[in-house]
Amino acid sequence: MTSQICPICNASVHPFPRYPKYICEDCRKKATDMNGRRLNFYNESMFGGYVAYYWDSNNAEEYNSHECYIDGIKCWADEARFGGIVIEVVE
Repeated sequence: MTSQICPICNASVHPFPRYPKYICEDCRKKATDMNGRRLNFYNESMFGGYVAYYWDSNNAEEYNSHECYIDGIKCWADEARFGGIVIEVVE
């Protein structure tokens, strides 16, 4: 795989065959819950894990799901294989 695009906005992203439907950083910043509240995603610790918080809560209110929406498109956020968080479009 020599090229890859964000499935939401069609921006070029670094090719990752493991994550063929991952979204770009600009789209990631627009992630919300089903009611439109913005979300932040993190690793739980330096050893990985997944945790999400509501953006407007200053990371005080945890969001207990992996499901998120970007421009009305259903996505799934999770821990990436070697650290970090990856968000992919759900078919």
